[in-house]
Amino acid sequence: MKILLILLLLCPMSVWAQQDRLPPPVLPDNLKPIESDLVPSYNGRYGQQVKTQYMYDGLDVRHAKDLGQYILASGDRDAIREFNRYISSRHTGGWLIAGGVTWAIIGAIIMGSNGPGSDGKFTMQQPYYCPTGYACGGSGGMVYGGQIVSYQTVTDTHRQNMYAKGGVFMLGGAILAGIGWGLNMPGPHLRRSVQYYNRALKQQGISWQITPYSSLSNSGVGLVGRF
Repeated sequence: MKILLILLLLCPMSVWAQQDRLPPPVLPDNLKPIESDLVPSYNGRYGQQVKTQYMYDGLDVRHAKDLGQYILASGDRDAIREFNRYISSRHTGGWLIAGGVTWAIIGAIIMGSNGPGSDGKFTMQQPYYCPTGYACGGSGGMVYGGQIVSYQTVTDTHRQNMYAKGGVFMLGGAILAGIGWGLNMPGPHLRRSVQYYNRALKQQGISWQITPYSSLSNSGVGLVGRF
């Protein structure tokens, strides 16, 4: 069991907490707004919840992190900063999930190796020895000093304590994994990033320039807005 525990501690948790690989940025010339909508997310017999569904160019975005290629292409510093914070939160959550799962597995192994007996108790048979220099009457007849007289049932405190430690490991691992799962979900950083992105597109969509103009009555220069 010790070898298995060492392997679990040294296993490449980076497999579970892989870094997100973003696709190369798209060309900024034809960027479109990122839309979002609240849609029901069914959860079996526990009813339904509501989640945010992001859409780009009329299509649902499968993974929120895929929005990175558009946000990076916008060049807006605020949007990129908030999106990087979202990605950093995902990385932290991935490592917490990996660590939590590892600790939970270790705890399960410890509990499985030190569980109670068939009677549901942590007991063991401990030999009772005849004191040195004495003769004792045992169940099998007369025995002398240093020999086993009988066995008595006592509480196995070591196994009981190890079982409790395994439970603490499992509970701690579950809590870590739960925190990591929460950090891995899209949150306020992603929402703000999308808001900054859409605001940047609106600002880029209007350009002002001075152009000459003329009419039947007058001529000169004017300020023209292009949308």
